Amino acid sequence: MTMKKKILILGSTGSIGTSTLDIIANDPASFDVKGLACASNVDLLNAQIDRFRPANVCLFDGERKEGVNLQGARLYTGIEGMKEMIRSDVDIVVNALPGSIGLEPTVEALNCGKTLALANKESLVMGGRMIRNIIAKTGAELIPVDSEHSAVYQLLKGIDHSEVRSIIITASGGPFRKHTKKALENVGLSDAMNHPTWKMGRKITLDSATLMNKGLEIIEARWLFDLEPEKLRTLVHPESIVHGIVEFSDNSLFAYMASPDMKIPIAYALYGEKRAALPFSPLNLDSVLKLTFHPPDLKRFPSIRLAYEALMAGDGALIAFNISNEVAAEAFIDGRIKFTDIPRIVAETLAEAPKEPIIDNLDKIRDIISWTRNVAMTKITGTGRRKL
Repeated sequence: MTMKKKILILGSTGSIGTSTLDIIANDPASFDVKGLACASNVDLLNAQIDRFRPANVCLFDGERKEGVNLQGARLYTGIEGMKEMIRSDVDIVVNALPGSIGLEPTVEALNCGKTLALANKESLVMGGRMIRNIIAKTGAELIPVDSEHSAVYQLLKGIDHSEVRSIIITASGGPFRKHTKKALENVGLSDAMNHPTWKMGRKITLDSATLMNKGLEIIEARWLFDLEPEKLRTLVHPESIVHGIVEFSDNSLFAYMASPDMKIPIAYALYGEKRAALPFSPLNLDSVLKLTFHPPDLKRFPSIRLAYEALMAGDGALIAFNISNEVAAEAFIDGRIKFTDIPRIVAETLAEAPKEPIIDNLDKIRDIISWTRNVAMTKITGTGRRKL
């Protein structure tokens, strides 16, 4: 009898987390949910506990723990609680946490030698060099869950990297791909949340609207595939059917196509890089009338250009790129800045970022995170500053 894989889901109430649980519910004979963790959505967490009966539960916001209906599960709180759950008897850790909060759980999972299904791109953006070194030391397995990176990951299997000329990560273009630069100054939060293709959490949906998400994914790809920045490209592809393309030295291209449904790359990771029969989102090519591609407009959407600048500046700038975007995105969501202020704040923060070419130390990363938050807030409020 095949043993069930023991799964821990960090970010279980978000879009990736709920999709992961959909896959598990579709094949309960193959998976056992050992742990669930979320930020603060107690109502949905309680429903998940009732359905999947995990042994361990973590609520990041410890002040709300009294509302959790544990049903025999052990309760943890905060980042340390998540890390303790990672050290428990689990086979696969799904890191679907949003933003920089996901870095330390990623490091913990890999240090423990767990299989990591990674949807938290910010981990590799901020700690890519450190993460590659940990994998080399522990032999832990990291399987990307981003649709674009899963596509390229699969396309590169068995391929000699010397044959690869470039990889192309596609972008839907977001809800504003046809907006003028002037029109972008007046878009609101509800406009930015209206993504034409994907149903995602608020932060990643906003990042998709600014194309900042694609900048983050370019940086993620640099570390995930160990490719130099000049081999990383992006194309806008509004249909979101082709998720990744590999261009080879003989001018041939391999493309990965699938419906825009995150359950497909999640399942690939959960099933140990095997393809299981799925009832989700079959792709009927008869109904796909056309597939279009064009380069992104870096004048209207400078985020991708800023990502390349951060890559060239070094590891410290990569941390500053991510954190300044988080601070600016939160300010836009709160109504304190304009949509077009987001890349401006990132650019101004990058200009002051520490020139740290190589960082392989979690404490140093924490210091730059703190420094960047203060500097980015200065760009928004004009107050508060701390030297690194």
